[in-house]
Amino acid sequence: MNGTPPLAWDEGLECWVVADPRLARQVLNHPGFTSGTFERSFQLYMTEAAREEYRELTEFLRLWFVQADAPEHTALRRPVQRVMSASYVRSLAPRVEEFTEECLDALAAGTPHDIVPAVADGISGKVMAHVVGVAEPPEVLHRWARTLSLFIGAMYRRDHAEHAHRTMVEMTEALSRATAPKAFPQESPEDRARTAATWAMNLFGGLETTSSLLASTVLDVLGEPPVWDAVREQRPGAAEEFVERVLQRRPPLRHLGRVVAHDQELAGERMTRGDLVLVTLTGENPLADPAAPAGPPAACPVTGATDDTGGSEQHLVFGFGPHYCVGAPLARLEAAVLLRRFAARFPDARLAGEAPEWGPNLSYVGLDHLYVDLGV
Repeated sequence: MNGTPPLAWDEGLECWVVADPRLARQVLNHPGFTSGTFERSFQLYMTEAAREEYRELTEFLRLWFVQADAPEHTALRRPVQRVMSASYVRSLAPRVEEFTEECLDALAAGTPHDIVPAVADGISGKVMAHVVGVAEPPEVLHRWARTLSLFIGAMYRRDHAEHAHRTMVEMTEALSRATAPKAFPQESPEDRARTAATWAMNLFGGLETTSSLLASTVLDVLGEPPVWDAVREQRPGAAEEFVERVLQRRPPLRHLGRVVAHDQELAGERMTRGDLVLVTLTGENPLADPAAPAGPPAACPVTGATDDTGGSEQHLVFGFGPHYCVGAPLARLEAAVLLRRFAARFPDARLAGEAPEWGPNLSYVGLDHLYVDLGV
């Protein structure tokens, strides 16, 4: 963990940082740490006037079930988990292949050849539009997601709140016409608000982090000739194994937030009720430079943890415990399909001379631009 203490108070971030994966697993699965980080952040970082002016927006975000704890979280998550089952994700494979080919066509047709908008945003946007049943194109969906992520990362900025509020209105209107939410409760205004928030959260969750994974996968594979050779030769399992390596060393989401539920001691430190906690998913400082050369997998990997799909996980990238990401199988599928199809279409591809451009978001490790030479 490069000398990073397992638990420390960060004066700059004004929160606790949990950097040891073993300790992270404990925090993520412990009732002494709650998931309601948005509520606590509203209190800490928004003025009372801003909270009142943007009450509709804050109420919308409070309804995301990732902000709830058991038993409410369990009840709200269960129907989404059924929708995103392993069998459903497997059934999506032909559509993911189709969307990937469409996006690779767009990549080849455009100049310069930029992986991020044409492929990473394109695939993740098309897939989530299909899953949720909305008609908006990938560029609109990603604009929504990025606007919300900017607000979540800097709630003190009124311009972010204003843009996020407009985005919330657009998303809610689109979701009122979407197909997937129609199978969820719609009887009362409260039901409709909860359903809209749930599917907005699912849509948000499947866009930025997945796009980040897709772009990072292309970036890394073109920098590792032996792996690129294995993928081009279509060796069984090569794509899936490499996707796991990318997830471990450059997780799209750097950390998860929690709130200290009561005064307590952890790892020799006294924590106070209401303190914010950043649980890093890499075992490194949350401010680590994503553009730094990719190193080996994070130290102290979690072993033996069982995910929602029944597989054995070796890292914390998709979280741990009751909040394990329901979209993990779908993100993995998209990345593996892209890797195989990109290698088949452009076996002589290489990174272009322009340096990759990384986005500024503290929470998400994502590329804004990744230029490639397709070798055709």
